[in-house]
Amino acid sequence: MLHELSELRTDAMELAAKLARVEFLRASGRPYGETTLPAALEEHRLATMGDGLAQACEELGNALEEDPPRPGRVARLSALRDFLARSRALALEPGAAQELLEIDRRRLVLPPGDAGLHGALPPVQVERDLPLVRERDKRADLERALERGLESAAGTRSALFETAQAALSELRLGEPGPAAIALQARSWGGEGPAEAAEKLLRATDAIAGDLGAWLLERNTGARPAPGGAERHDVLHLVHAPHCASAFPRGELVRTVRRWAEMLRLDPGAGGAVRLDEEEEPLRPGGACAIALDPPDEVRVLLWPAEGPRALAQLLFALSVAHLKAGPPGDAPPEDLWLSDRALPHACGALLASFARDPAWLRRCAKTDLGRDDERVIAYAFVLDARLAAARTLGSLEAHAQGFGARSAEAMREFYVRALGAELSPGLALRELDPWLSSWAELRGLALASRLRAYLRDRFDEDFWRNPRALASLQGLWGRGGRPTIAELWAELGGRPSVEPLAADLVEACR
Repeated sequence: MLHELSELRTDAMELAAKLARVEFLRASGRPYGETTLPAALEEHRLATMGDGLAQACEELGNALEEDPPRPGRVARLSALRDFLARSRALALEPGAAQELLEIDRRRLVLPPGDAGLHGALPPVQVERDLPLVRERDKRADLERALERGLESAAGTRSALFETAQAALSELRLGEPGPAAIALQARSWGGEGPAEAAEKLLRATDAIAGDLGAWLLERNTGARPAPGGAERHDVLHLVHAPHCASAFPRGELVRTVRRWAEMLRLDPGAGGAVRLDEEEEPLRPGGACAIALDPPDEVRVLLWPAEGPRALAQLLFALSVAHLKAGPPGDAPPEDLWLSDRALPHACGALLASFARDPAWLRRCAKTDLGRDDERVIAYAFVLDARLAAARTLGSLEAHAQGFGARSAEAMREFYVRALGAELSPGLALRELDPWLSSWAELRGLALASRLRAYLRDRFDEDFWRNPRALASLQGLWGRGGRPTIAELWAELGGRPSVEPLAADLVEACR
């Protein structure tokens, strides 16, 4: 059995490398060529067959019954089981999975006033540019065109949701919804996803209803729903507030390097982390980190843009990159390739929060903002957390009601409640995830707030420029994917909860 487990782990890690390459091509906007999901899955049958998933479940069960259990073994087997379940789902519909990747690149979106296909745009370009359009009517027209262009993807999304449910059923953890929760439950120990999402929303309702409504109207001219605000208004508020010009696109990398010099951090991690700023036409906006050969080769992909959100995204990606480049090369492969799904969110959100710290902005971004502009930046982080909560509740509803019109309508209601804006039916289905990735995001955001409080208590408010704090950050990154959120929280003290996140967000908006 040990020899078989070794073979399974090897095949799984090789598949993880192939999937990382596919993700790199997607995120970089480069052609897939022969590097596709079906090809990768076909080459690694052991990691995608039901027998492999069943074996991982059995091994994990045995590890949990050990007296005493070995936390490292349990954590790595849990990460392996999670990866195999998702790989199993992809293998059930590999063509549909690749189809969904490629839909964003097809010229499906007809801009307003275009009567023919010649001027059709790919959805990835529309999504990247839409938030930056100043004229509200033009944004609304583009968003409606985007919805029409993506109508053909509804069937593909439905098929993939069903295959994910089928793979979740193979875990023998109950119905698909409870199984998706169970995959993440061991690494948390706090509130359940629905309770946590509701708690976060309630704790930030006052901020959203008062300050958020005022900021939305001030920056977009739209009143919160049902007063007319739509999804594109929220995107514009987050990506292009009035203060966006204080963050020139050409200063993004220099700002981060200025901060890194204060902390004495090597952004390139000795050459392991490389920045890719190529403006490929099909590259998505924002920034992300992808480990192609951890810990030796990690790419940070950046689409340079104006505004505080672009800066926060770059900080987020840099932290995730250091998490992937942090462990030693001889670490167990799961520590290099896999992790508790909330861990990258926690690491990324910790550094991204610098972009809402007025002192950090003055020292590193060289900005001189008024308090209202500082609040709009901070409020964008509130919206992130509230959207994660809405997606969590919507995805749970999709498991309960089935993927379709009813779950889309439920998601629209959660979206209005969380963000104060209408979400069109055609775009609502995109927010639903059978794996509850938004629940992982919410857990990660909560830990980031707890880590931030710990570092502030230990190194003062400006810990971000104290070289002594670098050791704590490297201690977090240096273990790679090994720790779980629950273990990290135990090291900090207290019980996992979204309450520190809510308190952190409210304080930042005052």
